[in-house]
Amino acid sequence: MTIMGSLGGVEAGLRQLRRSRPLETCTVDIAPDLEVTAPTVEETLRIKAYLILQRNQVRDYLDVVTLSAHMGADSAVAVLRDIDDFYVDRSGERGSVLTSLVLQLAEPSPRDVTVTRELARYKGLNPRWHEWSSVVGACRDLALRLADGAS
Repeated sequence: MTIMGSLGGVEAGLRQLRRSRPLETCTVDIAPDLEVTAPTVEETLRIKAYLILQRNQVRDYLDVVTLSAHMGADSAVAVLRDIDDFYVDRSGERGSVLTSLVLQLAEPSPRDVTVTRELARYKGLNPRWHEWSSVVGACRDLALRLADGAS
């Protein structure tokens, strides 16, 4: 399975990223006789968290905080604390993916910062996330929770 996206203007697939484990997937029924294989909610959170580090886009921060809210903070923290078991930092140092994630979440500074002023126009986005300051607050809370138990 390859999940496509843009990284610095270049199309990139998740398969090309450094993973130490295969994607965790589930089967989703989308019609009476139709099902698709998709990443689990936990896997989707890990993917989006890793993409914060790789492409640093508003949508990745937004996806991480909304998935965390959907799962519940404790569950999201438990999933993300183990991110080093799934992704290998390019430096090869254990723990550096989680450390980098905590730093990014503590001070979100996306490359596409102008998008932060357009969140209220996102179709179907919960009004809770219409203000970038709300997203930043949730990111910082998540960073604190991750850092609190990371040692």
